[in-house]
Amino acid sequence: MAKKKKIPKEPIHKEIEKITIRANPKEIKILSLVAPEIKEHSSALKQKPYVALKYYKSDWQCFSEWESQELKEFSSFVELLQSYTWEQVYNTGNKKSKHGIAYTKYEISDIKSERFKGILEEVKQEISEDINFFELRVNQKKLRVHGFQSQSVFFLVALDRNHEVFPE
Repeated sequence: MAKKKKIPKEPIHKEIEKITIRANPKEIKILSLVAPEIKEHSSALKQKPYVALKYYKSDWQCFSEWESQELKEFSSFVELLQSYTWEQVYNTGNKKSKHGIAYTKYEISDIKSERFKGILEEVKQEISEDINFFELRVNQKKLRVHGFQSQSVFFLVALDRNHEVFPE
């Protein structure tokens, strides 16, 4: 008679807890991650941003609502953003004279639109409490994008074609 296998006493989820996620040097370079042994905040400021859509909410506004020329301007914006460092992005938000992409940090409580506020609150529950949302100009007219930064990534959360979130 064959001996029965015993079911492990330790639940599987305990094994899963032991798994760690590591990034190899190639992934660190591709994702522009700041090495954990570097404790300086300034190292993240020297990174060049790139756009990620992980938290993008199309229920506020979708790319399909944008005209062809506006989409071209968005592509130009992405190229411009990628040519900056995060320090340069922050410097475009000078309170005296905003220029270029005009980094503008804000609090969710400052938003008048309850619908947009709800979208950001939903995202805030998925991310760290110490993350700040901000707006960037896509063009000098009304096109804006909203999101947040983590490491070198700009997480695009929402499009704002007519500058509706903070009208001028």
